[in-house]
Amino acid sequence: MLVRSGAAVRVLMTEAAARFVTPLTFEVLSGNPVPMDMWVSRSEAPVEHVDLATWADAVVIAPATADFIAKVAGGIADDLPSTVVCASRCPVWLAPAMNDGMWDNPAVARNIGILTEDGRRVIEPGEGDLACGTRGAGRMAEPEEIVSRLGASFAPGPLAGVRVLVTAGRTEEEIDPARYISNRSSGRMGFALARRAAELGARVTLIHGPVDIAPPAVESVTRTVSAADMKRAVTKEFPRCDVLIMAAAVADYTPAKRSGEKIRREKGAMSLGLEPTEDILAGLAGRKKDGQVVVGFALESGDGEASARRKARSKGCDYLVLNMIGDGTGFGSDTNSVTVFKGTRKIAGTGLVTKREAASVILDILAGDSRVKKAAG
Repeated sequence: MLVRSGAAVRVLMTEAAARFVTPLTFEVLSGNPVPMDMWVSRSEAPVEHVDLATWADAVVIAPATADFIAKVAGGIADDLPSTVVCASRCPVWLAPAMNDGMWDNPAVARNIGILTEDGRRVIEPGEGDLACGTRGAGRMAEPEEIVSRLGASFAPGPLAGVRVLVTAGRTEEEIDPARYISNRSSGRMGFALARRAAELGARVTLIHGPVDIAPPAVESVTRTVSAADMKRAVTKEFPRCDVLIMAAAVADYTPAKRSGEKIRREKGAMSLGLEPTEDILAGLAGRKKDGQVVVGFALESGDGEASARRKARSKGCDYLVLNMIGDGTGFGSDTNSVTVFKGTRKIAGTGLVTKREAASVILDILAGDSRVKKAAG
């Protein structure tokens, strides 16, 4: 597919890869030799791995096994492919493929986190039939998606130069040094929005609360804990942004009094006094400048659309994204079903899709907004 699109392609293979597909196959498809041995050069370059690393405009590792992911994360260079990756200064893309148990392994998750922090670009695997005969997460992204993502990275995206501020995750409101109240937000939706906005060319600032997953590699990342922390951080960054996407699940209430020491268990009931937190979204929407776009999120159950319209009016945001609590939607899942309102008018909706796909729908709408187009120049 890359050759057909006009790209010059060089293929490197590990010894394990050559057990599945012969090097000759890739030599014919790419029109270039397939070097495999560090010590047998197949080019005129005196140091072949350096020559290959500097020649490439992008490196794509597909499929990226758990073993090779660990090598890249650890900076190991013990064969030609891993050495070229280690020496490369160009963008490196990884398309993981493995058994679902391996994909869920904490060590693999840590390595993926290291890669994203290092600026490597991970194309998340999907769910489907796996080579081991099971069905689950870990199936390599389709080649069409990989080629599309790679191609899009070389062209100015529709959000090129647009300054996007995204909030994600939950907040934790301290009761005492050992306890807090919070919610079940994982941060996945906000992270998907931040990642997709960056892929579309935006300059992304991400402010997130406590999460259990690694944040995407964007221009700026700030971690907060409480609603008050998040308010301070977002208020500081808001004047510099063109678009604010408030995807964080900010606590509605916080303990009225915090104990400096752990509260001991006593006989009988305990009462905890709560007071409302400041409404960050409504406060900033009321202060936005001409040209700024503010997007809010609402997690609802029951009559969600009516509640979303009320929130859109009361908070004064330009767009409001509704997601319902249900099977496969809401907090903690990899999928979502969203409805997008412009003011109080419903303009788009999705079925059950991945959070990346939901993020694409939302950002495509924003990219078509005249104010965002103006910011993109």
